[in-house]
Amino acid sequence: MADLLHPSPRQLAAGAALLALAFVWPLASDWLVAAFGVRWLAVGLVVVSALSLAVVGRALPRGVALGGVDSLALLGLVCAAALTGERVFLLLLPAWVQLALARLFWRSVRDGESIFERVAFGIQPYAPDFIRPYCRKSTALWGALFALNAAVIAALAVLGPHAWWSAFTGWLVWLVMAALAGVDWVARKLYFRIYFEHRPLDRLLKRWFPSENTQMGRRANEHRREMRLALGLPPS
Repeated sequence: MADLLHPSPRQLAAGAALLALAFVWPLASDWLVAAFGVRWLAVGLVVVSALSLAVVGRALPRGVALGGVDSLALLGLVCAAALTGERVFLLLLPAWVQLALARLFWRSVRDGESIFERVAFGIQPYAPDFIRPYCRKSTALWGALFALNAAVIAALAVLGPHAWWSAFTGWLVWLVMAALAGVDWVARKLYFRIYFEHRPLDRLLKRWFPSENTQMGRRANEHRREMRLALGLPPS
């Protein structure tokens, strides 16, 4: 978990490569295809992808590394574009990113400690074990969203107008993810009901949804009070 919170330069490079495929590729693909053509661009991507998977991919912690299926799928897409000259294979790259993330999130739930559990306990080692079920459900939910995004992107790449693919991959997919992040934040607040007085929205939620009204709210706040006392801090 420490590797995720304090990444090495190689791990940062791996993250940058993934972000480039997710953020930059949808915005730059039209210009790149016009400048180099599908085949030459795909050949370049084959080389870059192979080097990234062979060198940078090894830097990722085992729990968040790409699986063999994901690596083969990426190479398969760029090789198919290079061999056929068909742009649709390049349009499927953002779908590959989303599906790889979905598999990563679901694999972490299946194999033991979910990604959100690792993050939560890495940030706060004194977090109670009773938050684990929520973290696992949230991780699985995000995996479902990534899979849904992958399906929509793939459908638009194969069947939809190119303008729709550009709009969804360029900004709409991030709007959907921001909306889920907001819903997840509110759901987490209403479930655990840990509020901070210096945050205006927390004060509003505390007034509407008091902590003492639910068993989990009372349990979470009692644990918070005990931990603060144990650390020599004021109880609230």
